[in-house]
Amino acid sequence: MADPQTFKLSRPELQADIYYLTEQEGGRKTPVASGYRGQFYYNGKDFDAMQQFVDKAWCHLGDTVQVLLQTASPEFHTGQLYVGKEFEIREGSKTVGKGTITKILRPDFNYWEPKSFLEKLSPGIKPYDGADMQGYCIDFDHYLSETELFSDIDFEETGDKQCMLLVKCKLVKRDIQPRLIADTVIESWKKKLATSNQLYKVDLQVKSDIHSDKLLLDKFTLTFASWHTIYLTGQIIVTQ
Repeated sequence: MADPQTFKLSRPELQADIYYLTEQEGGRKTPVASGYRGQFYYNGKDFDAMQQFVDKAWCHLGDTVQVLLQTASPEFHTGQLYVGKEFEIREGSKTVGKGTITKILRPDFNYWEPKSFLEKLSPGIKPYDGADMQGYCIDFDHYLSETELFSDIDFEETGDKQCMLLVKCKLVKRDIQPRLIADTVIESWKKKLATSNQLYKVDLQVKSDIHSDKLLLDKFTLTFASWHTIYLTGQIIVTQ
């Protein structure tokens, strides 16, 4: 275990205040040390996030501590968080701490939604249409197909400026690991599909295979906005 007196995060992404429950409140039995890695729980999902305590090495139960957080999977927090966002620290299904985000240190973690994106967009930037939209669809089809994970890639132009294009994919095989699917789509979006300015956020939903202990994909959604002199909004949706 890291020395709580000297523990430092390499790339802190969030600042927060966390209250650690007493044993009588259903919390832990022992104090918490800087370097602790309880489950970072919000929006109904558990994530990993290591904690560095600010100006102290230990937090006694029943006290509130200011912490820096560094997530293990930052791509899953992109576009999801804001100052005042509440979360829990859990051990298994047990809540041991309750926190509130006080500062976003990694800019791409800042919450966004298509409506607010459009409201902030320069009036001179127009939406993709016609040949530009067709070209973008060709790019989606090419880069998603070359991963060899997806088939039946379909496109739907919705006419809704908040979600102009739906890119719907089916898995080639049902037992592909959900995390591989998510990582592949995110990498394709960031490195090959997004233009010079882009936003995205993801939602990964999984289910248990009744015939094994494996988790299978239920649905993965990457919501995006990309713009330069023209803009595009939409979603990449992957299902079985």
